[in-house]
Amino acid sequence: MKAIIIILFLFTEMIFSQSIDRNINDFVIALNESNNKNQQNTNQYIISHNIVKISQIGNFNQANLTIISNNAYVTAQQTGNNNYMNVYKKADEINQSYIQSGNNNYISDVSLYSRGVESMKVNQDGNNLTVFSSGSNSISKDMIINQSGNSGTIYVFNR
Repeated sequence: MKAIIIILFLFTEMIFSQSIDRNINDFVIALNESNNKNQQNTNQYIISHNIVKISQIGNFNQANLTIISNNAYVTAQQTGNNNYMNVYKKADEINQSYIQSGNNNYISDVSLYSRGVESMKVNQDGNNLTVFSSGSNSISKDMIINQSGNSGTIYVFNR
């Protein structure tokens, strides 16, 4: 009797597992179709919305960004330790790049409101470097600030 119950149990599990496999195959097909649709939606979202990319490698890095724009592409990259970035931008279009390599670097870039395009790059390579930038105007459009070495500070005031 025990042998019959064991054989019946094994047979039941075999039937049950076969029906599960069929359902799993259906599920995998449906999931792939759903993923393709989601990828198309994601690509459309990226094309039609603002993009802010932040990359941090190291310890205790911070990036506080507030970007208000109809069209923005902002890249923030920090490599090293104890780097800090505090950016506030409000403009019709924003194309910004911030790169910090080293330790204990600081960037503060504040623009309350700008009509048109704001475009600037800030590159810091070293230790204990600071950039303060405030405002924007036609002179600061497409400005590139390259700061390297140790213990330096740059102030930029645009009115």
